[in-house]
Amino acid sequence: MTPDTPQPDAAGSINDAETGGPVLELQDLSLDVGDRLQRRVRGSINRRVLAGELVGLVWTAPLTILLEFFQAAIELFNGKRRN
Repeated sequence: MTPDTPQPDAAGSINDAETGGPVLELQDLSLDVGDRLQRRVRGSINRRVLAGELVGLVWTAPLTILLEFFQAAIELFNGKRRN
């Protein structure tokens, strides 16, 4: 196998070959990430996800309501009744 081929790890999942291993020169410069930073990043991600969900709802809800009104009008003119 070539080095570019993804290799399964002990758990059986395939690692991403594009990321590669750690850079040896930078290995000694690693810093511990505090809980505060992780909470801030997670909070930022959650806010963006919530905003995306709300934007999606703002677009789909009116269209769904209009579709329901349109279907009700069609059923009314065709003489069908909802159960």
